[in-house]
Amino acid sequence: MRQKKGFKSLVAVAAVIALMVCSFCVGAVAFAKEIVVEVPVEQETIEIEEIGLTLILPDSWKGKYAFEQDNDFKEYYIYNPAIREATGGNSENLLSGGALFYIKLWDEQLTKDQVDAGGEWSYAHCEYIMTTQDGTYLLYYASDVQFTPETEAEYRQMESEIANIRFVVDNALK
Repeated sequence: MRQKKGFKSLVAVAAVIALMVCSFCVGAVAFAKEIVVEVPVEQETIEIEEIGLTLILPDSWKGKYAFEQDNDFKEYYIYNPAIREATGGNSENLLSGGALFYIKLWDEQLTKDQVDAGGEWSYAHCEYIMTTQDGTYLLYYASDVQFTPETEAEYRQMESEIANIRFVVDNALK
């Protein structure tokens, strides 16, 4: 009987040790996982304060774009300065090369369906952005050649990413 009691105690101690080892292994595996903390990268943005619109550009555009506006025609141009320079243009002349797209205000207040149906505003491929009390803002893709053979690949890559641009409207109804 004494042997049985000693045997049971030995089995109980072995079970406790086995549980402790298993618990340690599970804990070690659980806490050994690498914790990745992502630091958000500052987004590439263009703020057009006059109309309360912010454009969030693709990250790959960093350092490859510039913004200018023509207040006479209520148009806002986004272009690649290196491509503009390669085509012989300069910053003094609007639309002198490298233009990717521009935003234009139409005095009419149109809905997206009306824009998609076409009209005088569809002289080039355009997309609806928003309508305010001032009119309708449309994004127009460049409709002519804006690059050289050496800069075509970069231009085409940026041109294909225009659809990825996001718009944030802030106080546009002021």
